[in-house]
Amino acid sequence: MKRLIFVSLIVVLFVSSCVKDSDTEAEAPKVDILLPFACDTVYFGEEFTFRLKLTDKNALGNLSMDVHNNFNHHSHGDNVTCQMDERKEAIHPYSNAWIHSLPKQREYIFEKILTFPKETEENNIHDHGDYHFHIYVTNEDGYQVFTTLDIKVLHRDDFD
Repeated sequence: MKRLIFVSLIVVLFVSSCVKDSDTEAEAPKVDILLPFACDTVYFGEEFTFRLKLTDKNALGNLSMDVHNNFNHHSHGDNVTCQMDERKEAIHPYSNAWIHSLPKQREYIFEKILTFPKETEENNIHDHGDYHFHIYVTNEDGYQVFTTLDIKVLHRDDFD
């Protein structure tokens, strides 16, 4: 019986020593949001720059992002909390999504000029207020990181 326990321990130690430790957090890419800043205001119909610094220990893969309303104050993690408008029902909210292949580099500054249209395709004015971006970056190895950015999107005409 002692011999069986001893052999079992040896097998367990041998097998566990062969298993490669993997720290997925260390293998996921890193995202630094450069523009816009958390809680910034952008305006429907006006261009603004969306800029990220992306880094990975091996090579970057893809970037996907979307923007949608946050009129009900939902949350997607531990991002910066902004001063929000009162909760409201979405009538004609703006939303959009983008997917980009990234160069197979360790570091890359992603920059995109965006303009959120003032109106829907049916000529309805988009709802202003609290919005946020979902940002997903995947590296060449398939590891992914997710972060969010809260912003305010307003109509300049309403505030001049």
